[in-house]
Amino acid sequence: MCLALYLAAPQELPTIGWDETTPAFHIIRLPRHAEDVRKHFRSEYVYYAGSQQGCSCAFNYEHEYDSIVELRNYLRNALICVNEVELFACQAGGEARDTQHALVTSPEGIALAEFFFKDGQYVVVRSGKDSQRATEAEKCLERVTQPVRSSKNRRSRLVGTKQATATLLSA
Repeated sequence: MCLALYLAAPQELPTIGWDETTPAFHIIRLPRHAEDVRKHFRSEYVYYAGSQQGCSCAFNYEHEYDSIVELRNYLRNALICVNEVELFACQAGGEARDTQHALVTSPEGIALAEFFFKDGQYVVVRSGKDSQRATEAEKCLERVTQPVRSSKNRRSRLVGTKQATATLLSA
């Protein structure tokens, strides 16, 4: 059976679509009706993380390839916006089973060659002391790229974007 890896966060995270013609790392939003796996998470927004194989198996046995590095980088970027990301790993079809193992780690921790997702494992990923913290420029870029919510018209959005860009360039 294949490994299935799910992740959850308290706010929406970017998705990366699955394309059968060019298989690659992907993060897809879990449908609301997939309740079996939701019981493992405190956070509302739940996603499925897959490798170029379609399943999540490559995260366990291809540490020298792109899949785990892409997952690590995705988690690093997610931690710019949220304090932690929850993960749950299980055999495909075993989402309803109870949690068997629990762990707190960093994005770098899951990318270590000795790290292995276990069946029924709940993992909390936080920026650790060894994590590469987001720079102020990365945080600023994240703020600038967020949609403007309460702008009254197009002109006010354009002025705000120009001011943010000028601030970023002068930093």
